[in-house]
Amino acid sequence: MADVSAVRNVAIVGAGVAGLATARMLQQQGLDCTLFERAAVLGGVWSIGYSNFGAQVQKELYEFPDWPLPDGTPDFTPGPVIQKYLEDYADHFGVTPSIRFNADVTNVAERDGPGSGWRVTSRMGGETREDDFDMVVACIGLYSNVPHMPEFPGQERFGGEIIHISELKSRDRLAGKRVAVLGYGKSATDAALESVAVAAETNIVFRTPHWPMPSRLAGVLPFKWGMLNRLASVLLPLYQRPSAMERWVHTLGRPLVWLYWRLVELLLLFQCKLGSRFGTRVSLVPDKPVEFDSFGESTMIPWPEFYRRVRQGAIAAHRSEIAEYTSAGVRLTDGGELDIDVMILATGWKTEFPFIADDVWRRLGAGDDGFYLYRHMLHPDVPGLAFIGRAATICSMLTYSLQARWLGELLKGRFELPSADAMRREIAEMKAWKRSSMPPSEARSARLILHMQHHHDELVADLGVSPLRKRGVFAPLKELIFPYEPGDYSAIVSGE
Repeated sequence: MADVSAVRNVAIVGAGVAGLATARMLQQQGLDCTLFERAAVLGGVWSIGYSNFGAQVQKELYEFPDWPLPDGTPDFTPGPVIQKYLEDYADHFGVTPSIRFNADVTNVAERDGPGSGWRVTSRMGGETREDDFDMVVACIGLYSNVPHMPEFPGQERFGGEIIHISELKSRDRLAGKRVAVLGYGKSATDAALESVAVAAETNIVFRTPHWPMPSRLAGVLPFKWGMLNRLASVLLPLYQRPSAMERWVHTLGRPLVWLYWRLVELLLLFQCKLGSRFGTRVSLVPDKPVEFDSFGESTMIPWPEFYRRVRQGAIAAHRSEIAEYTSAGVRLTDGGELDIDVMILATGWKTEFPFIADDVWRRLGAGDDGFYLYRHMLHPDVPGLAFIGRAATICSMLTYSLQARWLGELLKGRFELPSADAMRREIAEMKAWKRSSMPPSEARSARLILHMQHHHDELVADLGVSPLRKRGVFAPLKELIFPYEPGDYSAIVSGE
């Protein structure tokens, strides 16, 4: 890796959660930051969300560690509230003046080979400009702004509307219509609930169901108590670098680990009524074990109302695929036909970094499941380019804040990276681990989900700080069973 001590000015691509956290941390370290935001406002996905969108988790799990949400903020915080929260954060920490709005980055290239600094080309108001920086941090998250819109035979003869979930800004658009939603992730279930509130008919079409994570286990216990503590981390499929205790549990205690996950499945089966009831209704039971499926792309915490409405028949669930469009709707691969007026594609966004120069992109080594990075941030063959936001976790705002603090401390020389060869070995080990333990997808390289505790521990340990953040007389017990939340890391993120 190139010498990072000479970095003085940094380009940050994207002014969403990751970009704002990065700018705040690096500016605190005395670095000159310029944020390039292609939209007219900051916020990223929170500025362009669909109807009735919001956070998937309780409010205390989705906030900056040292900038709590305002008192009275509801759980599963609505998108507009988060957008205002981000604007206030940027203003408070002096980030807003550093943002160039309506600045679409078209090319990020090395000035003169690896370690020579970077030239960023952008378009603003129809004009192209070039700026030189010592470092570039890509903070556009896992996906581009290009919706993934699969096409099917006969689409041109369909007489209704085909829209992407991002175009659904109000449920009024669906009033009195016959609607079908394609997909089974969080946005798909959100769209189905928006539809069932006003539409004449609501369908959801999905190829494979996935295990849900209820907001409250058994309808009582917030899910964070069952999934976001160190005990749960021990019972997860082994991490890339498991501790001695984790190895012991998964060797001598393997039957108990297996039994634990079967009990989790049983709880979800009954709580969400996933079964077919002896074949009288469509089965929503996934084919994959929960401990494998939960690391997939469609991991979600759906509104409880979704499953109730499906089992009431208000939302018609079709475990099938679209074979083709007809003039009146769609024909499914199981032979069924749906007469519809609106098809909503809740199919996500494409994974793209079109602004990265071709020679740089080749060195990142992207495959079918994306590109792998040391600590999910750096590649030893591309010095001076960092990524913050390419780590999918349950508490992403916390993760990005810790990554930003880690990068800031690195640039100030407060710890050192391992050798380039050591980083390459670790990246290769990560690739092998994820490909053996997580479902395939274009973003598998960035996926951590419930393994976020392991990732956070590594980032904190690199900073020379104890990963054990619980305090008080009962700290050992808290470490085992109390959930970890952003507030546990406030001192680290603030720099105290």
